[in-house]
Amino acid sequence: MPRSADHPASPVPAAADAGRRATPRTLGVLLALAAVVTAGAPAVITIRPGDTLWDLAREHNTTVAELAKLNALPGHGTIYAGRTLQVPGPGGAQAERTHVVRRGDTLSEIALAYGVDAGAVAARNSLRGTTVQIGRRLTIPGAAAPADALAGVPTTNAGVAVPDSVRRSVADHRATLAKRQHPSKAQVRRMVAGTARKHGVSPSLAVAVAYHESGFQQRVVSGVDAIGVMQVLPSTGRVLSRQHRRSLDLLDTQDNITAGVLLLRQLARTAPTSDMVLAGYYQGAGSIARRGLLPQTEDYIRDVNRLRERFPQG
Repeated sequence: MPRSADHPASPVPAAADAGRRATPRTLGVLLALAAVVTAGAPAVITIRPGDTLWDLAREHNTTVAELAKLNALPGHGTIYAGRTLQVPGPGGAQAERTHVVRRGDTLSEIALAYGVDAGAVAARNSLRGTTVQIGRRLTIPGAAAPADALAGVPTTNAGVAVPDSVRRSVADHRATLAKRQHPSKAQVRRMVAGTARKHGVSPSLAVAVAYHESGFQQRVVSGVDAIGVMQVLPSTGRVLSRQHRRSLDLLDTQDNITAGVLLLRQLARTAPTSDMVLAGYYQGAGSIARRGLLPQTEDYIRDVNRLRERFPQG
């Protein structure tokens, strides 16, 4: 899979250049396990070209984790011009929360859902190791890291820092792709549609996924190392390479597209509906089995289906 729900991807950049304007409306869906508490009323801003989560977190005296949770942001934390973003009001630090451990919960997944470090949860609850007992009531510490501490550090959608090895891989892949020439967006769209037809996948499905994942841009590498047009993780690329007995170079545009399309085809062979194909691509079958569809997965399905209407023939 390109990434689990812990590492999903963002929608496509909008070409708008609207100015930032706060409104009293409240947007965004909270993560299933999260209860975000702010001292001030949230506001909604319009994202401008060039904005990043890191800059907005600093500007609004909050954290990347807080912005991600307030807006159910997927993936690598990319945000897009013209979209709206909910930001906390003054003094919007998180309070401590409580979570009752359910069957299938792990310490890392609980921490991820609340946007805190697993070690902080373990320390706050005097846990020895990473085992959590079903029915135990855990105290979840509030978001502690200031935005400056997260600036430039790749994170998951809940703001948890990724391992150093992944950060190095992200940097290497971004540097490599930045030096290369890549097909235009129009060319990429045609490549995705053609590859989908070749492998018996719906062109509208594949093209909508590609547009949602990267905006048809091969240079995009997420903070968790999902690469290129189809936002495929290196581990997924290796599995697909073994399964299909071919070398898939995710840094190559055509190979990247092929990997994403082959994954869609694989999911389509077992999923009962196209919506569940999308859910598997975004969240991962294992995570769905353990946790059910997450709110952000449902948003992903809805967004991609809207894009399928825009690209009915691929």
